[in-house]
Parts: sequence; structure tokens; C-alpha cells
Amino acid sequence: MSSYSSGSRKALYKDPDQAKICGVCAGVADFLGLEKWLVRIIAVSFFLFSGGTIVVAYFVANFILDIKPGSKSTKGCFGLERRRQKKNADENAKYKASVKEVWKKSTAPSDALQTAESVFEKIENRLQNMESYVTSNKYQLDKEFDKL
Repeated sequence: MSSYSSGSRKALYKDPDQAKICGVCAGVADFLGLEKWLVRIIAVSFFLFSGGTIVVAYFVANFILDIKPGSKSTKGCFGLERRRQKKNADENAKYKASVKEVWKKSTAPSDALQTAESVFEKIENRLQNMESYVTSNKYQLDKEFDKL
């Protein structure tokens, strides 16, 4: 009979709190009930004797496995992910201003429309200039000189 009952089955997660690189070995050790150092030594041994195949498997596992629920660490690969999540939350907090605050601080809609029209007009002029150059004889001549 299995040591896990159907309702209390353990899930495999990455463990950033115990991570040395990305937390995959720590998660596997927790899942298997082994010491983390033992799983890390096994992984390094596989790396040395398998020609690096374990590295591919490690990073595939890193992308597939979910972060262990309740993890608070920003070590290893998760530092970027956690910082990105925090940055996004901070940016979203900036945009929770009321409509009245937005209208007080920004320009009138007619001014914003005029600014947008002038920007698009400049872009349109640049595009027309590029099109006229590319379809001109000068472009063909420049191309021929570049080939020499």
C-alpha cells in the first residue's frame, strides 16, 4: 500500500526558499523526502557523467514546475520573477487615480488630440520621404555603388 493516501498526495514544486540556483533540486528533495545536499550531489554527478544532459532537464523542470506555495525568497531564478511581479504591482498602483485627478493633472482632450495629430503627421511625412527615396532612381544608383 502506498504511503500517500489519495487526498494527501504531495505535489512537486520548485522551492526558492531553499534554492542554490533555481530551487529544482530543493523541490525534488522535498518531494522525495531526501536531504537537499544529497539530491544536489546526485544532480552534479549526473552532470559530470552524462555530458550535460541534466542541465537541459534541470532548466526544463525550472520552467515546468510551479513555485512552492507560500515561498517568500527571491533567491536564484526567482529573483527576477518576483521583482517583475512587485514592479508590475507598483506600476498598477500608480494608475488607480480617480477620473477627477486625471483630468486635473493632464491637458484638455482637444490639446491631447492636437498633439497626437502632429505626431502622426510627422510620422506620415517621414514615411512618405522613405517611400519616395526607395522608389527613386537615386536609391537604385546608391544600391549599385554599394555592390562595387
